Amino acid sequence: MTPPRSVVVGIGGLLGHDANAALIVDGRLIASSQEERHSRIKHDGSFPSRAIADCLHLAGLSSRDVTDVVFAEKALQSRFFDLTGRPGNALSRTLGCLLPEASGSLYLQKARALLPTARFHHAWHHLSHVAGAFHTSPFERAAFLCIDGKGEDYSASAGVIGPDRLEMLWEQPYENGLGMFYTLITYYLGFLSFGSEYKVMGLAPYGTPRYVAELARLFTTDEQGGFRLHREVRFNWASLVDALPWIAATTGLPAREASTPLDQVHIDLACSLQRIFEDEVFKMARFLRAQTGEENILFCGGCAQNCVAAGKLRSLQIFSSVFNSPVGGDMGSALGAALLFERQRRPPAPFKIDARGFYLGGEPGPIPPAAQPYRVSLPRGSDLHTYIASQLATGKIVAVVRGGMELGARALGARSIFADPRAPGMQSRLNLAVKFRESFRPFAPAILASHVGEWFDSSAESDYMNYTAYLRPELRAPLPAHFTNLRERLDFPRCSIPSVIHVDFSARLQTIRPDVHPDFHRFITAFYALTGVPILINTSFNVAGQPIVRTAAEGWDCFVNTDIDLLVLNDEIFRNPQEKTREQKLAWLDQFARSA
Repeated sequence: MTPPRSVVVGIGGLLGHDANAALIVDGRLIASSQEERHSRIKHDGSFPSRAIADCLHLAGLSSRDVTDVVFAEKALQSRFFDLTGRPGNALSRTLGCLLPEASGSLYLQKARALLPTARFHHAWHHLSHVAGAFHTSPFERAAFLCIDGKGEDYSASAGVIGPDRLEMLWEQPYENGLGMFYTLITYYLGFLSFGSEYKVMGLAPYGTPRYVAELARLFTTDEQGGFRLHREVRFNWASLVDALPWIAATTGLPAREASTPLDQVHIDLACSLQRIFEDEVFKMARFLRAQTGEENILFCGGCAQNCVAAGKLRSLQIFSSVFNSPVGGDMGSALGAALLFERQRRPPAPFKIDARGFYLGGEPGPIPPAAQPYRVSLPRGSDLHTYIASQLATGKIVAVVRGGMELGARALGARSIFADPRAPGMQSRLNLAVKFRESFRPFAPAILASHVGEWFDSSAESDYMNYTAYLRPELRAPLPAHFTNLRERLDFPRCSIPSVIHVDFSARLQTIRPDVHPDFHRFITAFYALTGVPILINTSFNVAGQPIVRTAAEGWDCFVNTDIDLLVLNDEIFRNPQEKTREQKLAWLDQFARSA
């Protein structure tokens, strides 16, 4: 007898940001999509109806084909905590297990209307992160460390997962934990848009950690990383604003206004914050290793997207192997919730999901008519990849919209901007004339995996920009004894590929393998054949405040409003008309600044 078909939709984003959906059919991952890519509102937390429709469209299914819906949150616990400010107890957690549907959620009514024949389930938020990491990792079993802003009524958790075991060993209650601390100081430093913590991570290497003691007055911790702020702070703007005078009074350091230029105090605060964050992560990891004896660790949750900490965790060898999930934050929570349900409905046995390089979204669609007059014909005897490599080698900036859309915060080569890492001033050019963002922001080197050890101190995989490594010492230029300001540090020619090497000689690597990133591998291979350098700059195809472009039409719109030179749409190449003035480009950009 043929078993009934299983069509599972995961839904994430119930905590108010980064709504997303995933689709698993008969145990096979079909698609995953983020609502922001469809609504064009960055970090959109509204019900992901368009993301769900995209997933179903890619599978050729209708909403009535869906058998099960899994939400990436236990709404009862979240509601209890939001109303009382107290973590759940044994009774509320039992109710959460027994009565998941009765608790309701932000999305429940809309989900029932869209998916009327499905059964509904609710998953623990952190366990969704853990399942998403484990079932896309190479491990047969592992310890897990999940550090988040907030999941139901806790901020960090740790335990062990295997084919027949998923055990929570430790939880940090409340939301005023390590993730809240990083967000709070990010806001204190004048970075006001949601999700700006990565900016502070990028700023930190310019400074020294001289304010660790001052920031330490804000929290308590213990030998296992039991971190908690002395004051209750919530993930809403009113609570963050209300906490600013407390930080100033406690640390003796003034808050920065968003319009105020960064000075050394702010830079050193960022560095101090990053140092504290790393130390707490390492304490948790050491405690977890001692408690479990496991060789492998899954580092997941929103805070695990801090690739600097992930890279250092790997290099410290507290665990033999580290897997930092590329979608370990809420952008991948739907996938995790669906995978958690999938493991629960199966007999206990090992299973892994083919994530297909996390190219899990839709294709670019048709090329807009406005682009047609600007089509570039390939020279005789040249193919797409070789021609683009030749243009990159002359200093051109090229955007690419090809194949399935990437899942997560980082472009992986399908919705990317490429440039030559050797070109002097390319970092500033990309930041100011293309991305319209802060000039200090670093870019990632995408490097052929077979050549990583020739350039960096680690040859381990970083297929999704999820770890940092350091340039080999013999490739570094000697640094001056002193720099007078941030601009001097930024502009100093540190090596032969300065646009992808940060001021401390670190780099957020993307290792490129033909089996994981086949199309991107061909671009870099062609560039390597021309230049002898197996590296390209890879950054997301968007501007400040804008989600990564999804379709060919969105790619064209972004292209003509920036200083990108060439655009690849599907298999065609187009030149920039360069018809927009700087004022027109800034006016176009303003729509994203308002929505950020």
